[in-house]
Amino acid sequence: MNCLFKKIPSIKIFFFITLFSFYKISAQTNDPKTIFQESINFLIKTQTDSTIEGKQYAGEWNVWMNLTEPFIFIGKAQKARDSNCFTVSAIHNFLSEIYLKDTSLSQIKPVLQKAFHEIQSYAIDQKYSFWKLLPPQRDLRFGQEPSPVPLVRRPTNYQLKLRFVNKLANGPEDSDDSSLGNLATFYHNKIFQDSLKTLSYKGFDEYLDKNRKNRNWYNFMLPSPKNSGAYMTWHQEETEVLFWNPVSALVSLLTIFTPLSSGYPVAYESYIPFGANDVDVVVNANVLSYLAETNQLSRSKGKNGAIKIINHAIDKSKWETAGIYYPNTYHLHYVVARAYQKGVSELKNAAEKVAKHLLSTQNEDGSFESKSWLNKKDIIQSTAYGLHAMLDLKEKNIEVPEKNIEKTVLFLISKAKRENDTCHWEGGVYFSGGTVVRNILIWQSDAYTTALIADCLQRYLKLRS
Repeated sequence: MNCLFKKIPSIKIFFFITLFSFYKISAQTNDPKTIFQESINFLIKTQTDSTIEGKQYAGEWNVWMNLTEPFIFIGKAQKARDSNCFTVSAIHNFLSEIYLKDTSLSQIKPVLQKAFHEIQSYAIDQKYSFWKLLPPQRDLRFGQEPSPVPLVRRPTNYQLKLRFVNKLANGPEDSDDSSLGNLATFYHNKIFQDSLKTLSYKGFDEYLDKNRKNRNWYNFMLPSPKNSGAYMTWHQEETEVLFWNPVSALVSLLTIFTPLSSGYPVAYESYIPFGANDVDVVVNANVLSYLAETNQLSRSKGKNGAIKIINHAIDKSKWETAGIYYPNTYHLHYVVARAYQKGVSELKNAAEKVAKHLLSTQNEDGSFESKSWLNKKDIIQSTAYGLHAMLDLKEKNIEVPEKNIEKTVLFLISKAKRENDTCHWEGGVYFSGGTVVRNILIWQSDAYTTALIADCLQRYLKLRS
């Protein structure tokens, strides 16, 4: 053996590299504290540093917009990087909550500064949109284009070819992004002793599900209480109709390519899907969380309506279908438990039912599963949402055995991808295009999923201490 090593130095090099690699792997620890620190490292290292206009923006993280199968009008399956308010705000807010629990994590502060600056590019007067205002990908009129050509809301890299689909993508400000964006401002003010203005509850009360003549078809097909008083998704007046019934809605849908339809999109004008605003249970829970965190909840007119539709969805076991834009089975558990933990005390009964459903559907290995058609059961994302919900419920003294939490943590640790003092998880589905493309036009981000799990690990460590 020694003779062979002397004659072939490369064998010695290979031997020592292999031995070192084995030592490094064996020395790795699965301690949750180490995993937590490595996940923070990942989020710091993967934040985008530079802006390439129309492609990527400094302060954000990589996100994939993915059409998983061909769909009429949108085209063939494709996957492209996307910039959007929802993702960068959510990651910013996870990291803000982590920092506020442990201000010794000073390395997070520069990350928050860069992310917050980017979030503001989606805002108009404290209201936020999902996409940026960018030059259109193509002409949107059959005749002469306006001069100058107006900017539109659209994806950055995902190619929308048809004129019709480009007009559909130009959405207005919405409750979801406005709640996340303003929560980011609230946290920014706390961390950096700033005094930037945040959106009042009145901004959400401006668009409530009351005294409406129009109705979104999804809310009709999967019934939710009519004229509930809950928060509507889009912050824009919907198309007025003389009367609404299922037949008129069908006619409008069939003629959507013509100005005869109430859902017809007009070039360069903000567009509400199908011309009818919608009521999304997850969106309503997100608004409640923001208002509770900012001590505005008691003054909001939409509060009772939001609680009404959340209770209705849980009483009817609409775990998979309640969120128009959220196809993951456990997203509802996550947002309801989060809202309750933040102070929406009226959700106590709903939170107890969430806890019961979590414990009855948890797998033996601690994981949770969505339906098979969504990202192969979307196990990591479902499990992360389940864990976050259990931790929220546990903090509010709702019965959740620690052994169930422990199993879930160990499962997620077993799925972690670790390299060079960083740790991350493969991104699951945390948002979708809604309604007809709800399960096939999806958004995924390793950074979003990792930030969610990092938040869970920090809280788990506190629970265990």
